[in-house]
Amino acid sequence: MPTITLNTLKSLSGSLTTEHGLDLYRAEHRLAAVLILVYPGIEEPHIILTRRSENLSNHAGQISFPGGIIDPSDPDPVFTALREAREEIALKENMVDVLGILDVALLPSGFAVAPVLAVAEHHPELQANPEEVEEIFSIPLSLACDLSQYNQDYLIHEGQRRDFYVLNYGDYAIWGATAKMLRSLAKFIAKTS
Repeated sequence: MPTITLNTLKSLSGSLTTEHGLDLYRAEHRLAAVLILVYPGIEEPHIILTRRSENLSNHAGQISFPGGIIDPSDPDPVFTALREAREEIALKENMVDVLGILDVALLPSGFAVAPVLAVAEHHPELQANPEEVEEIFSIPLSLACDLSQYNQDYLIHEGQRRDFYVLNYGDYAIWGATAKMLRSLAKFIAKTS
């Protein structure tokens, strides 16, 4: 697999828009947006992830992207993703360049999520909001883009089998919605580069 740089990602942004189609899901889903933020890293680009606080009512303790529910006053999912990233990890919006929105992810928990892809030219200074985020860390973009690294697993929830992907990185098991959106990013990059 060729090395993917920030410039490679930026060149692919012509294949993305900020159109999201979330309104199609409004009747049956809660609408949300997350920020997939890529920054240079030391040796290669990395993607920012968080481990959610154990005290949250939704997806407590899980690995996720910064993001959350779209408020009625939010003009669009890009605004939501950036607002949530500011609230959760103190990201300054002027540090990022939004490239567009990947395919909406529909989750078994009843959410329809718009993944907003963005890049930062430098490693942003971040600080976890302890009410929402237990930890901030990052994974190499090359790992996320290697489709062979995703394993399938399942769980039984309320008598229903739920299949999902798992991506392992060190002690982190990235699964469910986050792995689904990372895999969507990998497929987008593979298709457009």
